Amino acid sequence: MWKGAENKWEYVGEVVDPNAGAGGGQNMGMVEKPKHYPGDDLFPAGEYDHVFDVELGDNVMRKLPFNNGENAITAAEKFCVREQLGRANID
Repeated sequence: MWKGAENKWEYVGEVVDPNAGAGGGQNMGMVEKPKHYPGDDLFPAGEYDHVFDVELGDNVMRKLPFNNGENAITAAEKFCVREQLGRANID
């Protein structure tokens, strides 16, 4: 967490997957089921390792399909094109 008064970061813990088993974020050998995405102009229909919900500030969730091993920058670029967001949002 950022401590503005001290101008430094304070360690508060690790980010973990709440859906993972009791292995500290590890899936303990379990394989997650792929998630179906219906497809659009830039992301083909099919099964994906993850389908993230992305909220763009208007309380409407957009879906971002992503496969393990895929280039995250390429996926972000396609998402920004689809949602008509500027390139500054890719990161």
